[in-house]
Amino acid sequence: MATFQQRGDKWRAIVRRKGFKPKSRTFPTKTAAKIWAERIERELAEQEARGTSELDGATVADLIDWYRDYVGKLKRISPTQKGNLTRVKEGLGAKVASRLVAADVIEHVRRRRQGEHVNSAGKQIPACSGATMNVELGYLSEMLKVAKSMGKLTLPHDPIAEARPALRLVKLVAKPIRRTRRPTQDELDRLKAHFKANEWRMKIPMVDIIDFAVGTAKRQEEITRLLREDLDAETRTALLRDAKHPRAKEGNHKRFPLLGEMWGLVERQPQTSPRIFPYKPDSIGTAFRRGCVALGIQDLHFHDLRHEATSRLFEQGYGIEQVATVTLHESWQELKRYTQIRPESLHRD
Repeated sequence: MATFQQRGDKWRAIVRRKGFKPKSRTFPTKTAAKIWAERIERELAEQEARGTSELDGATVADLIDWYRDYVGKLKRISPTQKGNLTRVKEGLGAKVASRLVAADVIEHVRRRRQGEHVNSAGKQIPACSGATMNVELGYLSEMLKVAKSMGKLTLPHDPIAEARPALRLVKLVAKPIRRTRRPTQDELDRLKAHFKANEWRMKIPMVDIIDFAVGTAKRQEEITRLLREDLDAETRTALLRDAKHPRAKEGNHKRFPLLGEMWGLVERQPQTSPRIFPYKPDSIGTAFRRGCVALGIQDLHFHDLRHEATSRLFEQGYGIEQVATVTLHESWQELKRYTQIRPESLHRD
């Protein structure tokens, strides 16, 4: 059923039909609004008669908007997933979702891998890795499956599944490369000396944050979420809220020990905020990268400190369960990805 609203010198037509999302558009005359509304009503009636779904005529961009709005109310959509879907929207947004084919997917991946993708601001984005595209396609596939399962989209085939064999054959997608980089003690000493010399003009206590990362195996975004109220002085432990988990992050609160000097490090932080380290994760990452550039340290990421911390715990003689209590990994399969024990550390004489 169509309704019409006058807004100043313009007319807004609204078409509602049970089982379909309301559609609306504004026109300069009521006649134009009626013509549009009649056409939309006919199209919706034809879709219902054919047994097609609400979003069958929707573009990939429309589908992503629906997914963020509807599914986002049911479960948390991570920043990574939002970012990947934004890239999909930029590359495939104009395509009709129900008509998406493998060739469209392959071309999108090719442009992303070869640095030809242009974002919504008109800027060309640097080439990404095959592993990144594997993740991005996973999110796109998940969105299509959810829309189909909920009766929102009629999908005669799976364009992602059809594209994957060709993408693997031409090496446009790949599994993540296992990273084994650990900082040397000299690199850590040089970084801390650099930040110590520059702390007079820095708000972020990078020396303490580096030490804390190496002492607790925590990611930068986890470090900045820790709350003072979640510290337990009696057990010298801290609580990490919403710890990372492949399926259930929200409400996954886990307590971990502050070993060695970590309790003292936490206690000496200024009490200016409910958070122990009230800084932006991206700012910590940026400062760390700039420090590495200034010192000529190659291929070292802040996340590598988590690898360093995990490996040190094993080298100190802790067992798998004990190390997992600090790193908060769910299984040995996950934990061993962060373990790069140096052979020389095994000597006991």
